Amino acid sequence: MDELLFVDSTFEKDNTSRYKLSIQLCLDGFSFSILSSENKCLALFQSKKLNSETDNSSIDVLKDGIRNCDYLNLTYNHVSVIWLTKKACLIPSWLFSDVLAIDSFQLCHPLLKAEILNWNEVEEMNAYIVYALPSTLPDFIESQFPGAEISHQTLSFYHKVLNQSIDGKHPKVFVQIYNHFFDAFIPDNGQKHFANSFSFKDETDMVYFILNIYKQQKLNTEYSQLHLSGKIDETSKAYQILKRYIKDIVLDNIPNEMFLKHIVSNSEYNQFTKLLNTSLCE
Repeated sequence: MDELLFVDSTFEKDNTSRYKLSIQLCLDGFSFSILSSENKCLALFQSKKLNSETDNSSIDVLKDGIRNCDYLNLTYNHVSVIWLTKKACLIPSWLFSDVLAIDSFQLCHPLLKAEILNWNEVEEMNAYIVYALPSTLPDFIESQFPGAEISHQTLSFYHKVLNQSIDGKHPKVFVQIYNHFFDAFIPDNGQKHFANSFSFKDETDMVYFILNIYKQQKLNTEYSQLHLSGKIDETSKAYQILKRYIKDIVLDNIPNEMFLKHIVSNSEYNQFTKLLNTSLCE
């Protein structure tokens, strides 16, 4: 069922025009965070898994879920919409054009009739993220959240990583985990970044792909730090296995004071780290 995982006592439902809404969407459902003007976290929400027979019907179910959510029918000062999809590619800025975006994307992924392409510039990488989304989504977002910005989930991920210091000797590995895939990124001082997404069936599968990244990139598991964020916590099977092989693991957690409902695992809360961009919630 839909669940308001966290709500602060200072949240004012009748005075939301001061607040910032960040909402993450995919064909399986949606989640969102609400921040005050001082970047204090006021609410976290996770929707039920949306069930439908086809992707075409999934987008209609998703729209209905958003329309029927009281919190998403309020007025906000700023709205950011994150579209979650593995169907994406990177194109250098100096090569980018609308035509090349389509051609390059279709070399990597099929573009369905009910999909269109969107792109976001990553200035720190001198590149564009090109990704697919349902063709009816942009107009729906504009009608539901006028002036809202749509971005791919890796945009904030890359921004956060590239605004940290880069270790040239022992590169750090950053992994953002979702339900059935993860994004991996290894920053490089020479702009030869490693960026990819990996689908997995279970936690053992996920561990295999992460360890294989270390192997293929010739990284030392003693010295190259692994940063994990998203749907994972210290009790997860994947984390426990990775600890056996990788010496230095950093887990990106939501602050402890927000864990008000102990029946919900930390991994459920940790999936919001991207929406909150770590330090946004105090």
